[in-house]
Amino acid sequence: MPAGSRMRAIAQNRGYLRVGIVTDAPPAGLMNWRTLRLEGFDVGIARAVAAAIFGPGDVDDHIQFRAVTTSEREDLLRSNMVDMLVATMTITCERKRQVRFSSVYYESTLRLLVRQEAGFTDIADLTGRPVCTSAGSTASEKLARLPAPAPRVVTRSRIADCLVALQHGDVDAIVGDDVLLAGLAAQDPYTTVLGPQAFGAAFAAGGRLDEPYGIAMPITGDTAGDDGFVAFVNGVLRQIMLDGTWSRLYDEWLRPGLRVPGRPPLVGADTS
Repeated sequence: MPAGSRMRAIAQNRGYLRVGIVTDAPPAGLMNWRTLRLEGFDVGIARAVAAAIFGPGDVDDHIQFRAVTTSEREDLLRSNMVDMLVATMTITCERKRQVRFSSVYYESTLRLLVRQEAGFTDIADLTGRPVCTSAGSTASEKLARLPAPAPRVVTRSRIADCLVALQHGDVDAIVGDDVLLAGLAAQDPYTTVLGPQAFGAAFAAGGRLDEPYGIAMPITGDTAGDDGFVAFVNGVLRQIMLDGTWSRLYDEWLRPGLRVPGRPPLVGADTS
């Protein structure tokens, strides 16, 4: 790491990396209450970045995780409460005005979760009905842009709370990223995830279905420092995609729910 770089300052001055994680969204992030250790795909990505900064040893000695909700992520970066967010955060043009993003580390897509016995097959079946998603998510933004007649959007601070609402009959469906909905479906065998075809032409006006995840870092005013931090993180992502670490994390955490082989995204994509 170059002298004077943000990574060296984190390593030498503080001694640990502060990372915002969604901790109640398996398989991206969850607490293993048996081991009292955070686990998940995003957690593994964050540990890889910390290991690149601090070197060999127990990486958890040099990483401080902070639980975040979807709606508060950018605020935590702006207030210098975390150094980065590895928190199922989709790269968008609007968010790029608020934070710096790494290259894409996972290509997610929007899906629909419904109760199996409900008989819904696509978004058109839900016209006028309550549909839940997490507050501050890109899913909520895309749903809000749907032309009338459209589903009635209900938001919760956590995607896990949407599952409770579905189970109680307060909503008829959940819209979210494939990773998050796979995690919810694993918790309730009476639900099913509908694929991208469930959105059909209705979503053309609401936006694309792809949800490219990136690691978010702060815009500090130190352009050189910000650029160096992003370049370092991109280098870590490239390395784990080439050395098999990404594939191992995918197979452990995402493949069981998504049930399809995973391929790393193209590394080095422009996110500026």
